[in-house]
Amino acid sequence: MLAVVLVATALGLLASSAQVRGAYRQSLMDLFQSEARAVVAVRDAELQAVQAQCRRLVGLPRVFAAMSAWAGGEGQADDLYDRTSDDLKEFFRRAREVAGGGKSTAGYLFLDRSGKPIEPSGNDADIDEAVGQRWQREPVAAREGGDERLAYLAVGEVALQAMYFAVQDPEDGSRLGTLAVFFPFVSPQAVQAESGGQMRSALLLQGRLFGGQLPAELASSLTSAAAQDAQATACPLELDGQPWLARLNPIEAGDASVRLVTAASLVPMHQAVRRLLFSGLAAGSVGVVIGVVVALATARGMARPVAALSEAATRVGRGDYAVRLPVARRDELGLLAERFNDMTHGLTLRDKYRGLLDLVADPGIAQEMIGGSVDLGGVTTPAAVIFCDIRGFTPLTNSRTAHEVVDLLNRHMTALTEVVYRHGGVVDKFVGDLIMAVFGAPRGAPDDAERAARCALDMVRERERLNRIDAVPIQIGVGVAYGDMVAGCMGSEKRLNYTVLGDRVNLAARLCSAAPAGAVYVDQQVRERLGRGWTVAALEPLKVKGFDQPVAAWRLEDWKENA
Repeated sequence: MLAVVLVATALGLLASSAQVRGAYRQSLMDLFQSEARAVVAVRDAELQAVQAQCRRLVGLPRVFAAMSAWAGGEGQADDLYDRTSDDLKEFFRRAREVAGGGKSTAGYLFLDRSGKPIEPSGNDADIDEAVGQRWQREPVAAREGGDERLAYLAVGEVALQAMYFAVQDPEDGSRLGTLAVFFPFVSPQAVQAESGGQMRSALLLQGRLFGGQLPAELASSLTSAAAQDAQATACPLELDGQPWLARLNPIEAGDASVRLVTAASLVPMHQAVRRLLFSGLAAGSVGVVIGVVVALATARGMARPVAALSEAATRVGRGDYAVRLPVARRDELGLLAERFNDMTHGLTLRDKYRGLLDLVADPGIAQEMIGGSVDLGGVTTPAAVIFCDIRGFTPLTNSRTAHEVVDLLNRHMTALTEVVYRHGGVVDKFVGDLIMAVFGAPRGAPDDAERAARCALDMVRERERLNRIDAVPIQIGVGVAYGDMVAGCMGSEKRLNYTVLGDRVNLAARLCSAAPAGAVYVDQQVRERLGRGWTVAALEPLKVKGFDQPVAAWRLEDWKENA
């Protein structure tokens, strides 16, 4: 009988250790999958920002003209790059920030019809050759249509993401060439747990590991494992004499050769199993009967919290941050449950506040986002946009200190922002001494154009009022345009901005540039939507940059509410 009880005790301990192992491994696999989804989400947000900018760029007439000249043997490579450098300047500034302020491998390249690089001055020839050859070796993963491609390639010690955009003849749709934008893939940082466990990530590309968190000699075994399973492979590893578990996940549906490798140490699991076996044997030495009871209680007490943790981690991986674990004990598992609850609470706050409030500057847009009424993916909507710029800003600030210039601008921007809010508008952004405001996004109204016009006049009047009391007078010019435009959140994974773009936005900026000091210029669509009480003066059609034909414009003179 004693032997039976001892065998039962041993079997109970073995079964409990197997449960702990299985629950721990399943928890790791769920965390791996969650990490892979997070990396892909960050990557997709970055690519969306690049796509939006490059789609606009390849459709610009000046890019088409320069590419046509090159294809006809009449253009110069440097001229083609000079026409596009300003459009991509901000993107590459962010790429240098990701590189830690050091040399960044981000850049762009034009390819001719055959995929051969059109070499600019000062480019890295090795990168240009690799980007061009990857395009010629087709296929690369298609994204959102046949004219855009995504590829991963290894150049030296850097893994690059390259996006290809067709430059087409607008008349017959034929391909004149290709714009290739490339930037480094940045692996997520290693995570060190308090228990001693660690989770590392790297990119497996062309039989090599990139990211520096996993030893290079593991590349061959991981490549073999990936070849055996085209979807995702879990395989054991040994790092520094310790057991690890790794999972490989494809991060691009059209290119199965690119895998995100996520690995975690199994040492905490083995430690937990050893503690379990030791406690069971110690209880058995006190008494067989008591030992059996204690062993079963210990097994159940250990397996249930770990299983609950695994289930909760699965729900977090699916995006359910409201899950909470009960804290019914004061040991390591109880402390782990408290830390897990703190983590999910932090994720909830981050998504609700940092993910909404920190990404926008205007409180009206933030409130719309919290209410869930803003389409973050972008929509086409009719709206009015205002550009207001200071005239003679450079000579105005040449003789002043930096502190005086900032104070002057802050007082100016504060006063005009209040005017925008008073008329129900949204301040989109401040660019130097320029203010951009929107009426109609994210929520529109039938009188958006007229409210924008009234706001523009009041901005001029408010500036005139301030000039009578301020020591430094400031003169402004204002442009207003109305029509369909694209509205949505755009930017990078670190900072997003809800904004609008389109030819109406460009026209408002051009009208602002053309308006003299103290004047408000509006386009035809704004003029058509003005009600009674307005005094306007027709202008000679304006020839503005970016528009083939002169545009009709009017100068707002006055508005009386009771007319």
